Amino acid sequence: MDKQRNSFLEQVKSQIKSKEAKAFVSSELHYHLNEVKAYWLQKGLSEDQAEEKAVNQMGNPVSIGQNLNRIHRPKVDWVTLMLFAAALLLGFLPLLSQGYLNENHFSTYKVGFVVMGGMIALGTMFIDYRKFANKGWLFYILGILFLVFFTQHFNTLVDGQAVLKIGSLKIEDLIAIPFFLLAWAGFFQSDRFKMWKFLLLFVLSSYFFLQFDVTTLFIYVSMTFAMIWWSKLKKKAILIVLGSISALVVTWGVIGWMTVAYYQKYRVLSFLNPYNSEYLTSQFGLLKIHHLFMEAGWFGKHSFADQFIPQAHTTFVFLSFTYYYGWLFAAILVLVLSLVAMRIIFISRTLNDTYSKLLLVGVMMIYIVQLVGNVGMIAGFFPMTNMSLPFISYGLMPTLLNAFLIGIVLSVYRRKNLLPSNKLSSN
Repeated sequence: MDKQRNSFLEQVKSQIKSKEAKAFVSSELHYHLNEVKAYWLQKGLSEDQAEEKAVNQMGNPVSIGQNLNRIHRPKVDWVTLMLFAAALLLGFLPLLSQGYLNENHFSTYKVGFVVMGGMIALGTMFIDYRKFANKGWLFYILGILFLVFFTQHFNTLVDGQAVLKIGSLKIEDLIAIPFFLLAWAGFFQSDRFKMWKFLLLFVLSSYFFLQFDVTTLFIYVSMTFAMIWWSKLKKKAILIVLGSISALVVTWGVIGWMTVAYYQKYRVLSFLNPYNSEYLTSQFGLLKIHHLFMEAGWFGKHSFADQFIPQAHTTFVFLSFTYYYGWLFAAILVLVLSLVAMRIIFISRTLNDTYSKLLLVGVMMIYIVQLVGNVGMIAGFFPMTNMSLPFISYGLMPTLLNAFLIGIVLSVYRRKNLLPSNKLSSN
């Protein structure tokens, strides 16, 4: 009777083009055949009779295969791809407004960043992310090793941030984030993962991130907290742990405030009262930022002749973009970038698989923290940091990170009809 079952499955799979779909359909059909066979065994049929009955009850294998080929064909998320392409193209506008596209150095590098970002996103889309589900420890160890190596070998500071500089290439600790995204998704999907393990692993990794850049640490903490909330751990335990961590951070902050140097306190007070102090040594203060932002008007100034904006193509890219192109174009930019976040949320809501949902929750949080953080600090809601604006800020590492995030979204969408939770219905 195994021969009859195997013949049926081979005929079904012969109609399916995708290798991933073939494996998924074979597993699901085995599941349903065993269910139907068990039913007939309970009715008193013999093993062979029940098997034959189950196979015949499934229906015509050719028509079943054709239907399943349409249902489970890997799909391309064209909406996300178009938004991704639009964001990458918008990233050229700040360079165009500042005349950097006429400089071979900036234009060549920017094109290179975009091409590499596109390759990362598309390459990740074709990788079956589900193979990483049980490799949480591997990715965590790789992330820690990267941070340890970075600790030992970073050799310069750029805008106060530690980087590993190899020629003209600047490698930041931001590139470790994907390792921990995959690690926590693997850990949190398991019912056996314990809270004490989370505390130990989280404190260790946070310590290494703290050695380099508070901005990256904030992204990492936000990602991890969001993912643990959607994990299989009990909500009461999560609230207790997160509350305890928050209390420790506040205590550390109070103690730190009493011991830090005056200029560090001055920066915090500058944020709280920007109209009475200035933030940057270049005399480019929060009051100046607010003035330039409001002065832009609906259609912008189309010139930087009378103004100097430091880091106009990186940290302060949203300010320079708004000042040159105006509030209308700035609103369009924010809309496009926000639609990317909304698309990620929409896809995550259609998933029932825990691992896939955790990945998208982490992706969404990493992306939103960057978007809201960069725009919010220009609008005066958040303190000044080196937070990049996704796809718009000039730089290789932020571009590659966000391209990888888009690639994960595309990979999940491509296989969302191949998840174990989507049971096939018997005929």
